[in-house]
Amino acid sequence: MRFFLIIIVFCLSACTHQNELDIDLKFRFSKELISNLDQIEPLIKNHLIRDNQVDESTLFHNSWISMIKTTKSFDKDLSVEIKEHQPIASLGKGKFLTQKGKIIIPGANTKELKLMRVIGSDSEASSLIEYAFLLQNILHTLGTTIISFEEKGSDFLEAIDDKGKSYSFTKRDFRVQLERLEEFILFELNSGNIDHIRYIDLRYKNAVAVSYNKKEKTI
Repeated sequence: MRFFLIIIVFCLSACTHQNELDIDLKFRFSKELISNLDQIEPLIKNHLIRDNQVDESTLFHNSWISMIKTTKSFDKDLSVEIKEHQPIASLGKGKFLTQKGKIIIPGANTKELKLMRVIGSDSEASSLIEYAFLLQNILHTLGTTIISFEEKGSDFLEAIDDKGKSYSFTKRDFRVQLERLEEFILFELNSGNIDHIRYIDLRYKNAVAVSYNKKEKTI
């Protein structure tokens, strides 16, 4: 999510220390922020004046800010371009996975984000996202969206879509099971029963276990 911040910097001549700057930040936005303005304003200010020797890796890891670029004009105005991280999934406990594959912990935010929730170890986050996207490609046929994808342990994966259907897989044969799911969905779409399915388990070899509104059968 990109936006541009124009920061007008006024430097007061009466400074008691050479490394001190009194900065008044005035913001203009071209796009809606994810960030909480009250949080990022002091972070940007400290970054620009190095008042607290802000470590860049910490700044970009613990906020929505992913890039800061400054341009100074002849009249001493300072134009600052800010780029925010682009989140693709919530990892829980305040963590997010970005489009660049980075895990950030930005703290509280004021904008509600409708993101897939991925549950598992941080080391597996990118792999789980890849699995989830492969599954989502199949579910486009149904017009549904994955809202949760979880690594349950013992090679077991579980996904839930926005209509309340759950899907169970194993990591080992995930792509084979996806092909089986795609065939099953096409069959059920023709039969007209797809809307009644609540649970699809593809962990069985050459079989699909399905729950139809409290009734269960294996195909």
